[in-house]
Amino acid sequence: MKAIISLVICLFFLTPYVSAGNEPAPFNINDYAWLAGRWTGDGFGGTSEEIWSPPSADGTMMGVYRHHNADGSLNFYEFMVLDKTGLRLKHFTPELVGWETKENYVTFEMVSFTKDKIELKGLVFERKSDEEMEIRLRLKNGDKIETETFHMKRAN
Repeated sequence: MKAIISLVICLFFLTPYVSAGNEPAPFNINDYAWLAGRWTGDGFGGTSEEIWSPPSADGTMMGVYRHHNADGSLNFYEFMVLDKTGLRLKHFTPELVGWETKENYVTFEMVSFTKDKIELKGLVFERKSDEEMEIRLRLKNGDKIETETFHMKRAN
């Protein structure tokens, strides 16, 4: 009986030290300062431009996206906010008419993160180098789930 009690006491005191190494680090928006700046690339059969502000003291980053069709005509805009819960965004037509209703927005919930990758439910941002990132967006097309991949390069 004393052996069991001793084992329980040892496990009680050792558990925080053992599990602490397995706990993921908390989300820190400053880890994603690499996202800040202007990015250009492909996507949806046209060209994509995405601009991110540096991390803010409130734990967010703000981004905008613009898509042009292959013929150069403007297709749509997005306004985005990234934080520890994930990404929220609203779409707008070229005339700045919102796709979503005034109160609504699209949400991509945080799934996991590393220093080079933010995985959200349905969306991934992955740094390939200081000058390149890949964005993977999962879309429902009828009964199928498809992935649109954007190859983005840092622009000046």
